[in-house]
Amino acid sequence: MENLIKKLLEANSVELYGAASQACIAYFPKASDEEQQLLRKIMIQKADEMMSQAMETRQKAAELIAEYENKDINIEIDGKKYPLSEWVTMKEYCRRFGLKNTMIINNWITREIIPKENILNITQLNNLRLIKAVPYKG
Repeated sequence: MENLIKKLLEANSVELYGAASQACIAYFPKASDEEQQLLRKIMIQKADEMMSQAMETRQKAAELIAEYENKDINIEIDGKKYPLSEWVTMKEYCRRFGLKNTMIINNWITREIIPKENILNITQLNNLRLIKAVPYKG
């Protein structure tokens, strides 16, 4: 039992976690109620940890890709250039910083949590609103 838990906790890849989980599942019918509860708790805890790490990695990768794709692209408004690596749509802002929806950003704009200089309204593009891609605390 201790060896199963050790392998489960030390799993640092999907493959290792899968193998450790299968070993735990195979042992599960033989385990006491207390052992079953412990295995269930640790398996769920480790799965949650791995999901969290995967989401963080995915977000970082998406940010790097977006930065690379927009690296040299600027939008010019009234003679001022805005690099698109620094300015994003509200939907992209939500994706990058893990917000549930754009209503949160609208609320922050209304409450002036996002400073006016970090909001770019582009009337020429059907009133598209870009937000400077920096974290804000609501």
